[in-house]
Amino acid sequence: MEIEAKFVVGGEEDLRRALELLRREGFSLRYEGEERYTDRYYDPGDGGALRFRIYPGGRIVRTYKRDISSEGGVVRRRECEREVSREEMASETRCVAPLLELMVMRRTYGGENLKLTYDVVWYDDSTQMTFLEVEGDGEVVERAASILRGGGFRVESRSKLAIGLAMRGGTSV
Repeated sequence: MEIEAKFVVGGEEDLRRALELLRREGFSLRYEGEERYTDRYYDPGDGGALRFRIYPGGRIVRTYKRDISSEGGVVRRRECEREVSREEMASETRCVAPLLELMVMRRTYGGENLKLTYDVVWYDDSTQMTFLEVEGDGEVVERAASILRGGGFRVESRSKLAIGLAMRGGTSV
């Protein structure tokens, strides 16, 4: 089960402000690194979302997600994730075009019970959006989300896939 809260932000100044707010409230978050990858989303036909995350060097992670609930900006969803080969990905997506492809630059900050990510996302190689996401145990995510909302951050309960499809005028899965 994945538990997360997502916030649309304006850039790195918002990242610094969010880290400061969380640290003042007792969260100990350390910079863990930066990575870039491409996400390809497919419709599995059951209301969920199938994503293949492709990293430079060829590593591929297959993720199936399906929302369970959303309350106060905190989304709980079923998530099944595993590394796959290029052949497995090709077999599973044969004759099916992706719903959406996006590029992401992600910075990760981790603590004992919380992970904060700063994502710069390029939709269709042109539209750029920036997000903060907090993930972890339910109560911890709810507390961190409350702190960020109180600090003026705007919750975004839609997934990156739903946002991208809305930009195209499409429907969400």
